[in-house]
Amino acid sequence: MLCQFRVKNFMSYRDDAVLDMEAAGIEEFSDTLLPPPCDKFRPVVPLAAIFGPNAGGKSNAVNALAYLVSRVVVPVVRSTGEGRFFGMVLKNYSPFLLDEASRSQPTEFELVFHAKHAQYHYCLSLFNSAVERESLYYIKTPCERRRSVKLFERSRDGGIELGAALKKANTDKVSPTIPYLSFLAISGAFPEIDEVMDWFQSCYIQNFAVLDSDHQVSELLEEPKLKPLFLGFLDDMGIPISDYTVRNAKDNVKSGEETALEVITTHTVNGTSYSLDLGDESEGTIKILSALPGIVLSLLTGGLVLFDEFDAKLHPSLLRFLIGLYADPKINTNHAQLIFTCHDISIMRNDCLRRDEIWFAALNRDSASELWNLYFDILDEQGNHVNKNAAYDRQYLMGRYGADPYLKRMTEWGDNHAAET
Repeated sequence: MLCQFRVKNFMSYRDDAVLDMEAAGIEEFSDTLLPPPCDKFRPVVPLAAIFGPNAGGKSNAVNALAYLVSRVVVPVVRSTGEGRFFGMVLKNYSPFLLDEASRSQPTEFELVFHAKHAQYHYCLSLFNSAVERESLYYIKTPCERRRSVKLFERSRDGGIELGAALKKANTDKVSPTIPYLSFLAISGAFPEIDEVMDWFQSCYIQNFAVLDSDHQVSELLEEPKLKPLFLGFLDDMGIPISDYTVRNAKDNVKSGEETALEVITTHTVNGTSYSLDLGDESEGTIKILSALPGIVLSLLTGGLVLFDEFDAKLHPSLLRFLIGLYADPKINTNHAQLIFTCHDISIMRNDCLRRDEIWFAALNRDSASELWNLYFDILDEQGNHVNKNAAYDRQYLMGRYGADPYLKRMTEWGDNHAAET
């Protein structure tokens, strides 16, 4: 379970941005919280919804975490052939480019997460694609006290210090562009490293490309053990697809390349079955089919799933249904988590999300993105938090949470333009 994520100097984020998944001590939806490994740690929320204006930094917050996960996982899968690349792509990124100092500074990532036997604290600093610094610490659980133990530290000069658990690990010929965590996963068998990599491998990154060109998603839809679950979810959502098949496209790609796959859906009307190419389905249906593998796999494995623009092309009721899967302890028995960006404020309500699950991203006066939380970061003059019975959506549109300044400007422009004409 993800506890905290910090990023600095990544794309539009110049300064520290922290996404904290540890739960606040508030009453609402307390039964949805994911339990910690022992009483020395706080419970964790299953959801984080990030709202804000276009170009404010919502996507970059999710992309930063997706990049870190990909940076660790991709070298291991490419080298060993084990694991999977579900949505993991090493896209180019830049540091914050709108001041001279940030251009010459490294990009920093930091993760804290619970695995089966420990809480892990991983840090990675990159500059021009090379690793500047890297470290991994852990706290064994359950524990009497929170004692952090070093697994390894990697310094800017390439030196690597090992903790007792990794004293036999190889530190020679480590590529400056590959995380040492990935190197260890490739070259050795250490229980702590295996557990860390299992957590990274349980992350699902969804980019919502056209489904029949997305080979990974199409292959998962074809998985015999998963297909009944997918069809069951479609039925629960009222989507009238009785079956589907995944097959090789008629005009295969060139020899030596991956064979293209296409998805054919089946609709049964008055006892007669009709087949449709996926492209003939509505965009909403395509979106649901592309989202289901990540959702189902995360719920089955207790993984973390990342969605950008999760609400796009989804009816608000479907959006609530999917969010509710993670908030229902009877369904989310493996403690999966969902982090997503969203514009649909119909879910920004006290009957759908906890206050500490609602996040905002927007640009400050320096055109740098900032990330803040409805509960932790928004206080009135007396230091009181936003009331749990407040109309979050209305107050957001009124600009009281500071994440939609553009809406106010557009409204003022419309009023002034109407007065002039």
